[in-house]
Amino acid sequence: MLRQKMKPIVLLAWIFLLSCTDSSTGPAGPTVESRDGKFFIVDRTGKSWDVTHAKEKYNMDPFAFQFGLGPFAITPLLNPEMLAPGDPGYPEVPSPFMVLGVSLANDPRAYPIRVLSWHEIADEVFGETHVAVAY
Repeated sequence: MLRQKMKPIVLLAWIFLLSCTDSSTGPAGPTVESRDGKFFIVDRTGKSWDVTHAKEKYNMDPFAFQFGLGPFAITPLLNPEMLAPGDPGYPEVPSPFMVLGVSLANDPRAYPIRVLSWHEIADEVFGETHVAVAY
């Protein structure tokens, strides 16, 4: 019985997976720049951090720093479209993969882990309730 209930969610997630694309734009990642004798780490959004003190006082190599992507570098999914069995474009043959399932007010949704690992969060609306689905 549980398997029959999960089948539509898995198929729904399969369609969701096919419709998602990587929406990131801009430079490939953080860089280190030298300007006027100072060193800056610049993230993909253009925000920069002055690391001159670390270089001069502690002889740290700015090019060897480990740093993340910076703020706003991971684009959330905004109100992703979900398909139900019988909708045009709904897959005929399921493909097995892992999903994060959410049900709120009897409204089930499935988010492929593969897609959430790129975006980490999906902003959704369940009825009148706004929800952030995070992975």
